[in-house]
Amino acid sequence: MSFQKTLTASTTAIALALAAAPMTVFTAQSVAAQEAGDYSAQELDAFTNALLEVASVREKYTPLLQSAETEDQQAAIVEEANAEITEVIEATDGLTMDSYLEIAQAASEDQALNQRIVKRVQAKDKALQ
Repeated sequence: MSFQKTLTASTTAIALALAAAPMTVFTAQSVAAQEAGDYSAQELDAFTNALLEVASVREKYTPLLQSAETEDQQAAIVEEANAEITEVIEATDGLTMDSYLEIAQAASEDQALNQRIVKRVQAKDKALQ
């Protein structure tokens, strides 16, 4: 998969994951960590692994969603995709749904953190080619 497709898929997948997750209440400590982009290499590696897996799930479900004929079918597909995304995230060593969502939110607000994640995605994408 090309890097651009990976980023596009990942962005949409994050939206799916955010929609599926319960509302997360951030503590003052987690907000401070977000603002500082203070995540370890291990945390970012785990996040990147989950992000790429989530993108794969999204690729799997997008055609099904596009071919759904009714809103009920679409809702069922989204629910199934979200359940699989949740499983993928929770199965990633060193990552919880809360930490995944926290890092995703922080990356959307912190350009430096976003660049650290993009570099990891690029490295993994290059390694897969």
